[in-house]
Amino acid sequence: MCFLPRSPSFFGLTLLTSHFLLCFSTELERKVVEATSTAEALQGSLDAEVSDRSALEAVVTSACEGLGVPASGSSLRSQVKALYSRAGERMREALHAGVKKALAVVSSIDGP
Repeated sequence: MCFLPRSPSFFGLTLLTSHFLLCFSTELERKVVEATSTAEALQGSLDAEVSDRSALEAVVTSACEGLGVPASGSSLRSQVKALYSRAGERMREALHAGVKKALAVVSSIDGP
């Protein structure tokens, strides 16, 4: 906290101006340091988010390729929806194949 001297003379006014500039400079420097620290923290957070998104995009692209889902030029959201839809289709296909196999086994058993 800065205390300003009170003096009616020219020297006092000069001293007052110098003291004010020094106080203002100190406060400004503190604010700049605080803003820089906040900006660095935000940049670190942004970098982590970008890294996480890149990893997620790589996983989704790999899964789309593995399930034969076209993923070129699509947004991440549409790729995930298409992936979810294709995974559901694959589960239904597997269930139907399992039911057909079970029915084939049951029908092949000779009755009494």
